[in-house]
This record gives sequence, C-alpha cells and structure tokens, in this order.
Amino acid sequence: MNSNFPRFTGWFSQFSAIWVLACALLIMSVASPVRAASLADINAALADMGDLSGQFVQSSSGGETLQGDFFLALPDRFRFVYTQGRAQGGQNVVTLRGNWLVVQEFQGAEANRYPVSATPLHLLVDGRSLHIRPSQLEALTEKGGSIEVALRDPEGDVPGRLVLIFDSKTLALQGWRLLDIQQQRSTVWLHNVTRHARLAEDNFRIDESIAEAEDE
Repeated sequence: MNSNFPRFTGWFSQFSAIWVLACALLIMSVASPVRAASLADINAALADMGDLSGQFVQSSSGGETLQGDFFLALPDRFRFVYTQGRAQGGQNVVTLRGNWLVVQEFQGAEANRYPVSATPLHLLVDGRSLHIRPSQLEALTEKGGSIEVALRDPEGDVPGRLVLIFDSKTLALQGWRLLDIQQQRSTVWLHNVTRHARLAEDNFRIDESIAEAEDE
C-alpha cells in the first residue's frame, strides 16, 4: 500500500470539513442577508441627528481645498466659517437662516443673500422639516463603509444634484457632494463632530456691523 495514502486521506478529510463549513456559512448568508438601509432608515437618522458642530474639509473639482468650523441645526440653520484657504470669490462665512443663504467675506461684512430654493440644498433644507420625499430620491447605494443618498429636484425646476453620505453602520452624517447650477462640484467631509441638544442662536446670527459702519 502506498505510504502516502493515509497522509492524502487525512488532508482530504480536513479539506472536506473546511468545504462543508464554507458551504454552511454561504447558505446562512444567503438565507439571512443583512438588511440594506432604506429611505425610512435615512429619514429616521436625520430626525434623530440633533444639532452638530465640528470641523469640515471642502474640496472642489478644480482641486481647491478649504477647511473651517461648522454649526448645523437643520432644517433651517447652519454656518460654515472658513479658517484655512479662501472660498471662491473670497466668501469666508456662509450661513443658512430660514429660506436664505447669507454669504459674507468675514463676520461683520456686507451680507449677500440668496434664496435656498434656487440651489440643490432646498432638497434637504426647506425650512420646515428634515425629511427626504421618495420623489426626491434618485439613488440609494452602499459603497464601502458609507451609504450615499442621491437627491434631485423631481420637478426639474432647479438643476444640480445633492448626495448625502452616511456611515453604513451608525447612519451618522459624514458629509455630502453638491453639483450646483453652474455644474461646479464640491465635496464636504465633517470631522470631530459633537452632538448638542440645541446650539445657541448666536452661532447663526448675521452680523453686518462693520459694513454698516462703513456706510455711515
């Protein structure tokens, strides 16, 4: 008898056991798949998000990188203060108040106001509720450890696209990508995020004191 045969049969037995275990795990994974996140899950996460503060990094399709501090009290208030780099056109403070985006070169400078309804941001911040309607949802996909929720205006009145990015395990908001009316793309990532029961209103106050003093 071949002396190698017992060695072969021993190896084959081990291989067979591993194969059976792998097949069992495969059958279990098919029979009990992990439930993918739904729009209802995303809306529940948004409703539970609360007020947030922290730092952000913003990058544009042109390669520009900006950084700063943020305060979020959605659906009707946020502020982004740029501390490193300069936003396009020297815009260093961007504040959402109700239905208006307010842009200033610095706190206290003249405020330029733009209606949120003219930007893709109105898909999320309509001043009333933090809720995504099924008609706004273009796609919901999972990529790596993130879930991307792509939104478009269902009526097509406002061009552009907003993609919200969530952690796939915790559904915490990680950032977003924005394609605006001019087809300019920017991506914002949130870091060192702190949750608050409620942020103070001073974080969103529009100060034009310097601009008013210069007009006198």
